[in-house]
Amino acid sequence: GTAAAVGAFARAVLATFAGDAGLARPGTLREFIRRVDVPGSSRALGWDTMLPTSSCGTRMSAAAIGHTGFTGTSLWIDLERGLYVVLLTNRVFPTRENNHIRTIRPAFHDAVVEAFDRRA
Repeated sequence: GTAAAVGAFARAVLATFAGDAGLARPGTLREFIRRVDVPGSSRALGWDTMLPTSSCGTRMSAAAIGHTGFTGTSLWIDLERGLYVVLLTNRVFPTRENNHIRTIRPAFHDAVVEAFDRRA
């Protein structure tokens, strides 16, 4: 998808948590972001959640949820801030063994949150 399309989905998620049932019932979406009971895991059903080891970096709130893709893409939504960050990359270039995205994602998300917080 495009950054605009992923952003539209993120806005629909934020609207759902604000009470708009256009995407799903808010209670249903809350079930999808409830962390599973696996020690050390940041995973929920369908989403990742904020932990210092998550790809979202260290500056998002504890209420942040996200999803990543094999090719290096990610969407993180900070429910507390009403902020979403879309990162569309091609980490499989030049080969699928390129794993630099593991350091790029958290640094990118931290930079965006820092800039957002300075502006707010």
